Amino acid sequence: MVHNFLRKLKRTTSGPDDIPYWFWKTYAEILTPVITRIFNTSLKSGKIPNVWKRADVIPSPKENSINSCSQLRPISLTDVIMRLFEKCVYQSEVADTVYNYIGDDQFAYKKGHNSTMALIKYQHMWLKSLDEGAKSVRVITFDFSKAFDSVPHDILFNKIKKIPINPYIINWMIDFLNNRRQRVKVDGVTTEFLDINRGVPQGTVLGPIMFTIMVNDIKEVSLSNDLSKFADDIAIIAPVYDHEDSAGGEVENMKLWSNENRMSLNMEKTYEMIVRGKVSTPLPYHIPSIKRKEWLKLLGVTMEDIPGKWDKHFEEMMKKASSRMYILRVCKHYGLSTHQLDLLFNSLIVSLFTFAVEVWGGASYNKYVSQIDKFVNRAYRNGYISNRSDFKATISNRDKKLWSRIINDDKNALCNLLPNV
Repeated sequence: MVHNFLRKLKRTTSGPDDIPYWFWKTYAEILTPVITRIFNTSLKSGKIPNVWKRADVIPSPKENSINSCSQLRPISLTDVIMRLFEKCVYQSEVADTVYNYIGDDQFAYKKGHNSTMALIKYQHMWLKSLDEGAKSVRVITFDFSKAFDSVPHDILFNKIKKIPINPYIINWMIDFLNNRRQRVKVDGVTTEFLDINRGVPQGTVLGPIMFTIMVNDIKEVSLSNDLSKFADDIAIIAPVYDHEDSAGGEVENMKLWSNENRMSLNMEKTYEMIVRGKVSTPLPYHIPSIKRKEWLKLLGVTMEDIPGKWDKHFEEMMKKASSRMYILRVCKHYGLSTHQLDLLFNSLIVSLFTFAVEVWGGASYNKYVSQIDKFVNRAYRNGYISNRSDFKATISNRDKKLWSRIINDDKNALCNLLPNV
């Protein structure tokens, strides 16, 4: 196994030891026996060499325009060999057990689950509630302050111990977080190493998995509500009926979990959107401390309070696409071939149009989707790409591929939304 992982190493940035990926890949034959022995000794003892637990923290922007450090995400780069070790342990000892242990409400870091499927579930649940007589549907999104960086180790360790994994692996996973050290590298400046006694490192293999274990026990209070998670993005969908509105209880439950698990809930970034079938439907009472909005940015897609309304999402998407066309203009000016421009257009612009298209692809063609065809065809006329656009066909193909994945994979996240036959 170690030899295969070494031989299949892909280009990646080195960690604090500055040993490049190609060294491990090139000399895999020679290094395999030594590395295998070190790995096995580490697993048997439940200890990881402290030097392998060091990390270089690289600030990664969360948004396009950066105004403050709070808009940066700290990505931890450990040594290449440590990342390889994590991958070996995860795939051979942890993956299958954790997959079955983590609830179906978690859509991140699980096979057959992704952000698009989480959005489809959101949309399905609130439309289903409206069809079944709900006056409106509350969609509440919660935000933890520095979620990954604030996980208390003692609480996480107790949760890890409850997973039916080999005790040696559990001890090894616990030691993975003990005695960690990190330094920041940015713009050629490197800080000194500091000890870390809290949080799970983003950028590692096991860090995100440990976070999903941490939040796995967050559940909805009422059976009529639905809770979904994508890593630290947590949303509750609570239908409002004439004599039932349990959203307040869900908010209190989240606050209680936050206090018990010593993770700070950021109420300034916790929002509510009221989904209604008709604009004339009266709004339910306002939940104290929760800000109400007419739209929410959910996992990269802007969804509005009236089903079928995509004004804001298309406005933002077309604005981004227009700004990226400048790159195509510059590249064409400097003589890139049509084939190269096609590749650039697909990676920079078509990726914008196809992201989560399964969620909003049913929008009105004349009002919304036709904007994409007009944009692409204009790029074609100006010589930036070699083909005209038929975005209806793109939507149809994407829908067919999604449907095929759902019906052919019983582990797919959307299988349980299908009607019983």
